[in-house]
Amino acid sequence: MFVNPHIFFFLKDGEIIAWDYKNHQQFALEKLYFDRLVDRSKEEELETISLDSELAEGALLCTQQSPQEEWGWDVLAQIYHIGTRDIATNLGELDPQQWSKEYLEYCQGISQEAPEFHTKREGEKLKLPNPDLELLKNQNFLEVVKARKTCRSFNGEPVSLEYLSTLLYVSLGPLHDKWQDLEDNNLMVLGVRKAFPSGGGIHPEEAYVVIFNVEGIKPGVYHYDAEQHSLTVIKNGEFEKEVIELLLGQFFAKGLAFGIFLTSRFDKIWWKYPHSRAYRVALLDIGHASQTILLTATALGLQTWLTGAFYDSKVEEFLEIKTSNEASIFFVGVGHGDNQSIPPEILKILQEKS
Repeated sequence: MFVNPHIFFFLKDGEIIAWDYKNHQQFALEKLYFDRLVDRSKEEELETISLDSELAEGALLCTQQSPQEEWGWDVLAQIYHIGTRDIATNLGELDPQQWSKEYLEYCQGISQEAPEFHTKREGEKLKLPNPDLELLKNQNFLEVVKARKTCRSFNGEPVSLEYLSTLLYVSLGPLHDKWQDLEDNNLMVLGVRKAFPSGGGIHPEEAYVVIFNVEGIKPGVYHYDAEQHSLTVIKNGEFEKEVIELLLGQFFAKGLAFGIFLTSRFDKIWWKYPHSRAYRVALLDIGHASQTILLTATALGLQTWLTGAFYDSKVEEFLEIKTSNEASIFFVGVGHGDNQSIPPEILKILQEKS
């Protein structure tokens, strides 16, 4: 018999927990069962005993060896990928009326436990100027999509506060006044409408703007209050060198006018979607947000660069995030540059080799 390759173990309340992440089962194991699985994992023939039959009933042991699956990442990624597939539910068997009824009952059941949707950070508030939507009204969508390009060579020129305000408002702000169809049907609005979709309309993303060179505003770190279209001062200072270090030394950030760290407030997602599969949605939401920022910046004639490579915990310390339910996910840089995807430093090395 063979050990199920899709299990991992952890300790909780003095018990050994076996988690079969492919079949979505968990078992509390007595130590003799755990020891038997350890013995069975060795490449040697063992006589079948009663413990094996019991472990096989729980699918922790298999009569046939599972085929080797192609997988290029480590086991952590595999556990998450496989463990959040094919979640057991009967929703696919329901007719539209019953499906709708169960969904409404679920929403009603959690409505009184809703988290605070609008994040407020302590600090000085800076009201942003009204966005100038005229800057975008004559833009051709196809031309904007074609013009979007990752730039890795910025020149440090400033961006106007008006442009920053317009970008934040269109990309991340209260672009829609109301969720009209909900209000027309007298439904409680437990969500937010923005320029891009979000699972359940929750919009867990938060934006922290690092100002390097924007006219009319001091360099520093700010939290964007989307509800009020304002910035809250986290701290003032010149942080270009520190940000480059946080971004694993990616010097492409040098010369940016500003950068945006996108975080996700997991507690908002946990409230409506408690299953770990919803972590996928958290990442997708940040992807939607970043693409909207990129296209808006491009439409404003600005250059962009983006990365997901950074020291997560150090970034959160830098942003003064003091809770485990909010995490840094992505960074988008904006400024003026030469539209080159290959930075001069790398290009020079390539030219020397040729």
